[in-house]
Amino acid sequence: MASFNKITLIGYVAKDPEVRSISADKKVAEVSIPINDNYTDRSGQQIERTAWYRVAFWNQKAEVIEKYVKKGTQLHIEGRLTVRTYTDKEGKERFSLDVLAQDFTLLGSRPESGENGAGNTGGYNNSGYNNSNNAGNGGSYAPRTATREVTPSLPAGDDADDLPF
Repeated sequence: MASFNKITLIGYVAKDPEVRSISADKKVAEVSIPINDNYTDRSGQQIERTAWYRVAFWNQKAEVIEKYVKKGTQLHIEGRLTVRTYTDKEGKERFSLDVLAQDFTLLGSRPESGENGAGNTGGYNNSGYNNSNNAGNGGSYAPRTATREVTPSLPAGDDADDLPF
């Protein structure tokens, strides 16, 4: 039987990314993203829970995160869940579910000239970049160009009298 492991998150980065170089050609950037889950319990009371997700970006994705993401930047992330095992300060073995980012988009708007980029969007917009995972290079970050042209729905010089009905 086949299995499927995919997670999609949209949220704001809680603090500036932690970026580490693993070797000369490998880099990892990690961010924490809180996601609120709101629901109404049986008594009608509104309940809000916050789940924290630790997301890892590798290599070229890590470079983009390092360059453009800061606390408050809104991200759309697609990835897969991974289990991390570690030993805590008391010597107990612990498990953590982390997200390995496979694709992401920076959301929000770019600051106008003269603005400092403050605000909850982080001041960056990645709508002009393609971050999809290309096999072999871990992603492509070349600017996209518009391919769709706007064409008028009626020809110029449209005469309502020329309609066949």
